[in-house]
Amino acid sequence: MEVIQRVDFARWGKAHWAIFASTAIGYFMWGVIGSLAYLAYPQVKAVWFLVLPILSQLAGDLGFSWISDKALGRKSTFYLTMFTYGLGSLILAISALYFSASRYFVYLATLGIVLGLLGVEGEVPVALSYIAEIMPLKFRDKMLVLSPNFDNLGAMVAALLGYITFGYTHSTIVEIRALALFSLTLVLVALVLRYVVPESIRWLDVKGLKERVLSEAKKIPQGSPIEVRSVQKRVSLWKRFAYLVAISVSQYLTYGLMAFVVADYYFSGNAVNFIIFLANLAATLAGVFAAFVLTKLSTRSLSLLSYVGGALSMVPIYLLVSVSTGSLFYPLFYSLLSLNMAFSEFAWAVRTILEPTLMP
Repeated sequence: MEVIQRVDFARWGKAHWAIFASTAIGYFMWGVIGSLAYLAYPQVKAVWFLVLPILSQLAGDLGFSWISDKALGRKSTFYLTMFTYGLGSLILAISALYFSASRYFVYLATLGIVLGLLGVEGEVPVALSYIAEIMPLKFRDKMLVLSPNFDNLGAMVAALLGYITFGYTHSTIVEIRALALFSLTLVLVALVLRYVVPESIRWLDVKGLKERVLSEAKKIPQGSPIEVRSVQKRVSLWKRFAYLVAISVSQYLTYGLMAFVVADYYFSGNAVNFIIFLANLAATLAGVFAAFVLTKLSTRSLSLLSYVGGALSMVPIYLLVSVSTGSLFYPLFYSLLSLNMAFSEFAWAVRTILEPTLMP
């Protein structure tokens, strides 16, 4: 217990910077690779091209989190996820560089994207658990919002890179090449960062690996205790799970549909890249605001704000794109989209704080 208290009451040090950087780049990779299917959709224009990546994300979430809990721990699972999305990025790069004119290109590109999403999505719950288990209590909520916010930043950078390359070449293939090679570069950076971080001390303690607990704890700088308020109200596991599912559904109805699917179904050409860029720029800024300001609110108030705001801003967007006429269309659409992304990010902040902390 003394070792766990050392983790919870630690002062911020080099180890925490490394942990933050290593998880942030993982979420950044998630944003980049997660955008690939939507950015490449105009090259394929088939619904299955959007459905398969979603299924791979579900498999990654369930599979890698189970492996991490039961066998590998957090740090070792990161190496496995990096191998998976690194392989996916490599396949995608090879397919775009050497097989772009082949009839097999679509299938190779799909395989690369599916493997990439399997890895990056599988890393999401593992990274959230890792942050919650090893960050000092004083900074935990902020880190659980700031680090996942790099997903938005990654998607924004991917869309910007796509916007620039498509703007100059008018080629989706060149766009895919650039993003795939960019992803491979990020994998190498992530590999270096993951090497220096400690394993989750809580996970080691649960597994009874006492010697490793003491060894890893030495990497954490000792701090001073802070006041911790215990929550007396007990909520069943199923109610907690249902609450998290509801937040996840709201995420797909706001961020998932508004930032990506609407762009692919109602727009074409470089407008798709710009919409994804703008949506994720708004989400990134909202994430920073949520980390430093809104984390001072109760999660109940923040979730209510995000639900109401997301619903009220989502309906006008659907009505607007169904009409899509008039000189005010684009200013209205971009304004409503940015507002919707802000509320969606607030919901995401609630989820990333509660997902690892509500579960036993």
